[in-house]
Amino acid sequence: MIEKVWHYVEEQHMLSENDYVVAGVSGGADSVCLLYMLLELKKRIPFLIHVVHMNHMIREEAGEDAAYVEALCRQHELPFTLFCRDVEQEARKRKLSCEETGRQLRYEAFYQVIREQAQGRRGRIAIAHNKNDCCETFLFHLFRGSGLQGLGGIRPVREDIIRPILCLERIEIEAFLKEKEISYCIDKTNLEDNYTRNRIRHHILPVAEKEISQNTVAHISEACERIQEAYELIEDMTIQACEACIRTDEKGIHILEKPFLAQHKTIQGYCLREALARIAGSRRNLEAVHVQSLGELFGKQCGRQLDMPYEVVARREYEGICLARKQKVQEETFSEYRIRQEEESLLEAGETVFIALSEQEELAIALYRGSEWKNIPQKAYTKWFDYDKIKDSIVVRKRKKGDFLTINTANQTKSLKAYFIDQKVPKEDRDKVWLVAEESHVIWVIGERISSYYKVSEETEQVIEIKYIRRKENG
Repeated sequence: MIEKVWHYVEEQHMLSENDYVVAGVSGGADSVCLLYMLLELKKRIPFLIHVVHMNHMIREEAGEDAAYVEALCRQHELPFTLFCRDVEQEARKRKLSCEETGRQLRYEAFYQVIREQAQGRRGRIAIAHNKNDCCETFLFHLFRGSGLQGLGGIRPVREDIIRPILCLERIEIEAFLKEKEISYCIDKTNLEDNYTRNRIRHHILPVAEKEISQNTVAHISEACERIQEAYELIEDMTIQACEACIRTDEKGIHILEKPFLAQHKTIQGYCLREALARIAGSRRNLEAVHVQSLGELFGKQCGRQLDMPYEVVARREYEGICLARKQKVQEETFSEYRIRQEEESLLEAGETVFIALSEQEELAIALYRGSEWKNIPQKAYTKWFDYDKIKDSIVVRKRKKGDFLTINTANQTKSLKAYFIDQKVPKEDRDKVWLVAEESHVIWVIGERISSYYKVSEETEQVIEIKYIRRKENG
């Protein structure tokens, strides 16, 4: 069996000379076997071993497990570090299951030891997963609706993490320890059915081995290897497709419709999953149902939204789909500003009136009389209007229900909503656009068009000039 592990480690390029290997040893059969295999491998490849044990402070006998592992390290003259973490308390803080919290805490401990002890050597984290663990992971992901990546089971090497005994079945491990008369600890929680993986281990796999094939574990493990190979190919193709389909800006991640629909259906799914993972910051709990729902959004009308995991919102937009994090709605400090009577008096007296919209934005308003206005300059952020046509107060605000513009000299109108749709203004940007209005009649969509009704003509006697000014944040 030692030769089997040696060839597997070589084939997967797990270890090199002078590596600093942090071994997670719980004291159970798998981790004790891992430690003995590392000691055998060390005879062929000179590397350093540092054992880490995590006491989760859940079981009363956990202290006995730690003492056993520490004694094992003294026997083989290996450095040993014990971490004690209250997993249940930490799980409440992180709002995660105890199982997931324990996993996170163990890896945090492994990486801490590497940072503090490796001293420039390449750090490796050795984990005691075996073939049965791989099969349990495969079935777990299959039942939950995972994609190919999850169905690939457990990878032998992932970044700094190596799994030297992934080539062994649990029955082989137990037989080896029995033959060598090596004792190990038994974690009673592994005998319970509280966790989904335990139910798969105690009930589903044994039935499959008894009723279907005694080689169930070997066959599932081989299938996982083939799936991993296929996934690696798809991964390469997905990277290329994402370069063509995905764009990122301050609003979020955009999946562009045309290049996306040009991809193979399988690659489309992986592009969607990749985009979701990027905005979420994690791939965990991203399931096939989420990818399917996201893909269906391409068939919806513009503006439709979909809630996704990790507080992500998917929104249909004109060019495709935008993925963005939910943001708490903040109350506007500026709702609307109505020109007061005293300010109208200042305008009529030839003064310029300034309206502060925000710390960086303001409007400058001035009134002119007795000039010829045959040639109005074309400026995006300075506009001129017939002041005599404005019968009510001028209001500066964001959009409201019922807003409309006059679109031609025949005084035909169009709702502001229809205008935004025609101009392909994204739904999330429409509430950010400043408007100058007279009640519901929009005089000017700032930065965009003006209402035809208020245009200056040859008959105009008084012209009001409105200038939008935006200062840079650094002054």
